[in-house]
This record gives sequence, structure tokens and C-alpha cells, in this order.
Amino acid sequence: MMSSKERMYLQSFQEISKVLGSTLAVDEVLDQIVRQITKAMNLKGATIRLVNPKTNTLELVASVGLSEKYLHKGPVDMDKSVTEALSGRPIAIFDATSDPRMQYPEQAKEEGIATLVAVPMVSKGQVIGVMRLLTAEPREFTMDEVDFACAVGDMGAQAISNAKMYEFRTRELYFLKGLLEVSRAVNSALDVKKVLQLLVKTATTALDIKAAAVRLLDEKRQMMELVASYGLSDRYINKGPVGADKSLTEAMTGKAVSIYDVALDPRATYPRESADEGIKSILSVPISLKGKVIGVLRIYTAEPRDFSDDEITFISSLAQQAAMAMENARMYQKLKGEHEELMSDLYRFTGFTRGL
Repeated sequence: MMSSKERMYLQSFQEISKVLGSTLAVDEVLDQIVRQITKAMNLKGATIRLVNPKTNTLELVASVGLSEKYLHKGPVDMDKSVTEALSGRPIAIFDATSDPRMQYPEQAKEEGIATLVAVPMVSKGQVIGVMRLLTAEPREFTMDEVDFACAVGDMGAQAISNAKMYEFRTRELYFLKGLLEVSRAVNSALDVKKVLQLLVKTATTALDIKAAAVRLLDEKRQMMELVASYGLSDRYINKGPVGADKSLTEAMTGKAVSIYDVALDPRATYPRESADEGIKSILSVPISLKGKVIGVLRIYTAEPRDFSDDEITFISSLAQQAAMAMENARMYQKLKGEHEELMSDLYRFTGFTRGL
């Protein structure tokens, strides 16, 4: 016969599975996981933190039963906190107030935390995070309890993996749709400004970002002239010349340039105006025509963002579409001029023959 604890574990699995089957929203799944495991195992609380390899910290993504003060006590260093769990093994810290593996023992004591168990969250053989179980009284966890926690942690890792895969496929679809829409415009329209305006709008919506803009080089004045923008205020657009912007200068050499934090990066001009506009990160991609860089496509985000290779490739493809639009328009104007000149010669010749 199934014990009451086993029934509780089974019920928790069922509740979590229901959420997994009904949504791809990672936040909902992880929130359900910490709530169900806290209830099933009679804990004070639980947290899930995911690895951020860029900052070397564990970032909080879900929690229950803990105060805001404790949750925001400071960064959780991967080198000091639950290192065994990050190597793929569950660990137990019986006395969270004195164990040297604890990064914040005083804060744990103040929060009323006695025992801590950390289990790894593993996806495709890689530890992507840690789920921590916290008790108010000293407690020895049984192997059955640890196994249950590990199984729940794996469910959370699988949810994250599924959501990332879905996000990747969805973004890929947006990219393809965006490129198709811009390509159609390039092939059917000779109004360059209309094409470029569609291009910046497509980039903004496909990447789910704040804004985008195209600047082209005016060789006579040696200035970067804004020719299309989407999502930027008139105040920001008219803030002043951008000739001193080093990221633009770098992009004009033919490479994509990413600024993660506009407020701190010396390559960015107008940091105060950018802050007022709500801009955190900027990506600048060169627009090249026949081997010569003639302008820059710029992407602006409202949150700090490291652009992926796929995103940079997508933006670079849009930049190539912009170059094609300008080349098509140039060729059209050239053919139009040649046609008009030919017709003019023809009219003159006809007039001459009529006079004979």
C-alpha cells in the first residue's frame, strides 16, 4: 500500500506534469515546481537558480517561502556556493549557519534557515542550475527524499530545454518571415526609403527589441545621415551628430559591433540621452555594396543583451537586403536616364529627318 508521503510525491509529480503539458512558459513551470516540492517535502521554502556563465553567478528564477531581503542578499557566486551540486551531485548542508560552504551564513541564520539541500538541474548532460531545499529545523534527508528532489529538478531542466527549443524555432520562423517580407519589398519597390522603413520595422518586431535605424554615409559632408528608424523618439533622433561614435566607426570598417552597456562603454556617445530613451544595448552591422561599406544598420534594446550569432546573422542579412534595395534603385535610375537620353536622341534624329 502507498504511504502518505508517496501519495504526496505522486500528486506533486502529477501537478507539475500538468503544467509542463499545458504551457511553454518557463516561469510558470519553475514556480509550480518550487511550490509543489515545498508542500510535498514539508520545507520552509525552495529556490531555483540558473547558471549565468557570463557573470559566473546563479540567477534566481523561482522561489517560495523566503523573504525579499534574503533573496536579494547579494550575488550567489558559483565558486563558493554549492559547488558539488554544480558538478552534478546533490549535497546536504545540515547546519546552514556554520558550514564553510555557505556563502551567506549570517543571513541564513537571520532568515531562520537550518538545513539546506542542493540538487543539480541537468539538461543534456550539462548542469544548468541548482534547486535548493530549505528547512526551518535541522533535518537529515533520506535518499528517497533526495531522489525525489533530483527527479523534480530534472523535470525543471527539461522544461527549460523545451522552452529554449521552442523559442529558437519560433525566432527562426520570425527571421525567415522577416527576410521574406523584406525580400519581396526589395524586388517589387523602387522607393528605397519605403524599403528601409520596412526593414527597420521588421528587425524590431522579429527580434522583439526596442528600436532599429539605418544610417548611410554622406560622402560629400562625411556624415552619417539617418534615413530610416523605428521605435526611436524625435528627441533622441535629433540629439546631435553621431560622427564621434566609435561603434559606428568600427562598423564602417566592415564588422558587426556590439555594445552591451551603453552607459558604461566608452565607444558609445550620448550615454545620458540613451538612458533617457531607455536604451541599454546597441548592435551596429555594416551595410556593404560592392565591397564598400556605405552605411550601418543599428539595433537598440531596452534590456542589456548579448546578441547571439543567429541574431547577428539575421541582422547582417537584413543589411544585405538594404544594400540590394539601394543597388536596384541605382540601376533603375541609371537605366531610366539612359532611356531618356536615347529617346531624346531619337526625337532629335526624327526631327532632323523630317526637315530633309
